[in-house]
Amino acid sequence: MTFIDKDPDAKSFNYTLDSTSKELTELVDKLYDETNLNRAQIHKKGLKLILMNLITFRDLKVLITRDNNFKGIPRYTSIEVGVSALITVINKLEESAYISLIIGKNLPYGNGIMSSIEATSSLETLLGSITLQLTPSEAVLFREDKENRFKKLIDYTDTPRSIRVRKELTAYNELLGSVNVELRDQSGLTVVRSLNNQIVQRKFIDNGEVDTKGRPLFNSGGRSYSLWSNLSSTTERPYLFIDGQETVEEDYQGSAINVIYKVLTGVVYTGDPYTLFVRGIKIHRHLVKQIATTSLNSNTVKGNSSAVGKEYGKLGSSLKAEDQLKFRQYKDIRKKVTIKDILEALLTKHTPIRHMFLKGKQVGNKVQCLESDLVFEVVNELTKRSIPVLTVHDSFIVKATDKEILKSLMTTTDFPDQELVKGLI
Repeated sequence: MTFIDKDPDAKSFNYTLDSTSKELTELVDKLYDETNLNRAQIHKKGLKLILMNLITFRDLKVLITRDNNFKGIPRYTSIEVGVSALITVINKLEESAYISLIIGKNLPYGNGIMSSIEATSSLETLLGSITLQLTPSEAVLFREDKENRFKKLIDYTDTPRSIRVRKELTAYNELLGSVNVELRDQSGLTVVRSLNNQIVQRKFIDNGEVDTKGRPLFNSGGRSYSLWSNLSSTTERPYLFIDGQETVEEDYQGSAINVIYKVLTGVVYTGDPYTLFVRGIKIHRHLVKQIATTSLNSNTVKGNSSAVGKEYGKLGSSLKAEDQLKFRQYKDIRKKVTIKDILEALLTKHTPIRHMFLKGKQVGNKVQCLESDLVFEVVNELTKRSIPVLTVHDSFIVKATDKEILKSLMTTTDFPDQELVKGLI
């Protein structure tokens, strides 16, 4: 057992997973016997849940609580197994060198580091041949609105919107489960990593807004995260293959800003909304985009500057070359102009919508939700046509042969819930 700092790519343990895979059941039986576990009914459930997480988040650390007081919510719990049983199974798997266990730390001010597990090479070998048809207990997630990292899922009462979104996600996940997604090397011939066994869930944020019956509006957050979200846009995503075919990536240019333009003016901004000069100095697009994003979630100019610095600090500690390059560019620009100056230039450029910025995360999370709604409305149209698609925030990855259909849908698709659109105005 070791102690380390936070891993930004680690994934939270997913209690909603379940599968009827015969291969998985056989592996559970094998490991139960090998690790000398002794409570068949409960320990096999724990093994199954742990293995599904390690398969789903292959090559990544999985964060898991060791707090015996933690109680799962039925909506988000496919397999009923307590923390104590999971800890027992984890300890046995570590003793048998099947997983690496990192013990978390309790730190003040909500900055604690959760424990995490990761499959060793010996377990990866056993997991490699297993194909899961995942059947999650819930696809529509609803979490607390908190500043710190540990944002608990909370229960909710269904609405027509949540029921519809769940139905759409179920159909999409069924389609994803029927295709083969691979990351290959630059030659396109060698498989580097399988990206199968994924489920897509949308996570909404509880902002306290409810309908006349006291039910949440599901109008905040709503993004999804999958393994392809962690891939580099320049060195990895171009080499994704779906069913053995090359893919292309298309995105909504200036998505957040254009969502606001579309809501308030009925049309999107003409040109690139992130092209910006300050006193004749061209500002790197990624920095303008980051400033736009953080200013939609900040209340003050000073708070926005601090948030931007924090985000680039993360890039500075990243091992990815593209993140390091962005960090160096950020540091270089900061020697010439301030974040405050860049923000003012951005808001001046977008005078028709500048009143939407620096109003806090309530606005930012609503804009994010409208972005996600638009993305998933395109996903739904592609799913109806049996065209597989992978999403990364505001971008789409499809087979190259499906590019024109995708581009057409991106142009013609509108927000699915107009009441949410009115709620932003």
